[in-house]
Amino acid sequence: MRKNAIGVLGASLVLGLALTGTASAEVESDASSGAPAVSAKLSAVSGRFYVDGVRIHNKPDLDANVNGLGYIGHKVTVYCFTRGPLETSWWRITDTTTGVPGYIEQSYGGPNSPVTQRC
Repeated sequence: MRKNAIGVLGASLVLGLALTGTASAEVESDASSGAPAVSAKLSAVSGRFYVDGVRIHNKPDLDANVNGLGYIGHKVTVYCFTRGPLETSWWRITDTTTGVPGYIEQSYGGPNSPVTQRC
């Protein structure tokens, strides 16, 4: 039997976003997959994908492995931003519809309200 990918913390973040529009989380790397894991310190806001089929990378780099794909109708949690190669801007996110964490380049999606926290 497979555990729910979001888990208790993810569910509380989703509930916090639904009730207030913001939640708190800290994003750390999961040693087994290299994907960001969530714990409780960074501010998180809801976000969205701007196009269908957005590649969710395990690092802020277009050449990094792809954890999954995001689509316009999916719910997204945005934690922080960082710079990638060639000074590209990236969001650290979780596609809360599928539970897939990772990074997306800013032109493919982003937060619904300002995020000033650097990763």
